[in-house]
Amino acid sequence: MLGTVILHRAAVYAGTSVLRASAGTRHALCTGHRLHGALKDTASGPGLQHRFLSSEAASDTLSKNKAPVIRRFWKTTGVEERDGNYVILLDKRPIKTPGGKQVQISRSQGTLAWLVAGEWESQTEVVGSHSLPLTSLIFRSIDGLSDPHVRAEVIDKLLKYFQTDSVCLREEYPQTLVDLQQQHHAPIVEWAGDAYGIDIQSTGNIFALRQSPQAVARLREVVLEFSPLKLAALERAVMTAKSFLIGLALVEQRLPVEGAAIAAQVEASSQTQRWGELENAHDIDNAAIRQILGASACVALDS
Repeated sequence: MLGTVILHRAAVYAGTSVLRASAGTRHALCTGHRLHGALKDTASGPGLQHRFLSSEAASDTLSKNKAPVIRRFWKTTGVEERDGNYVILLDKRPIKTPGGKQVQISRSQGTLAWLVAGEWESQTEVVGSHSLPLTSLIFRSIDGLSDPHVRAEVIDKLLKYFQTDSVCLREEYPQTLVDLQQQHHAPIVEWAGDAYGIDIQSTGNIFALRQSPQAVARLREVVLEFSPLKLAALERAVMTAKSFLIGLALVEQRLPVEGAAIAAQVEASSQTQRWGELENAHDIDNAAIRQILGASACVALDS
């Protein structure tokens, strides 16, 4: 029953891009794929701390130590209001970050709390870090981006993407790529320029592409105002789309998940139109990108 409620709320919450997606894609956006990785669970006080291992580390550990895979260890999942915020409960115990901090979600993001609970409810056997995209972003915001020094480093890193942003590159060939860039990239550049009152440079030469100090400073002002959770969403979106402006448009609710995914894959789409699609590989890439961008869009709402 909980899973059905979660999927319904996720469809409403994440917007039309989720509603247009296939059933499999909707499930991926809301709960994530059950991919590789392992979850090391340790009890601490009234809550649970979770330490995620990468796919490679988990595989290496299992092969060397022949340790059993980490399986679902809780029976019930719930959401409860405490001290004016929402907490996610596993067997009536609130989840904690790897750093030992209790996860609390503000009342303004009540739907997000249910979505996170849905991630945990959807786990069946092996629990992996990639199957909890919303939880991962929340952990990042609490353990990492609440630190002013980490915030500053992350913002500097993200603004480097703006300097050579993929949506500011204008190719002259092939025509399919030119058309796709005009259709999906040009509106993002136009929106950012108008919204923040900056002049954004576009060129066909990546080595000549640099943005003005004034434009960088203005966007830095914008991002400095983001909450830790919204900054975590921006960071994940930018790293996935390989574009600062696509990530910014997504978390600012100026671009739907599907639009962001298409804009991020313009070059791949052009190659597919020319040479055909590598079915399995493209299916995985498409689903993974939409899963990550969908999670980023969800946590950025009302944050």
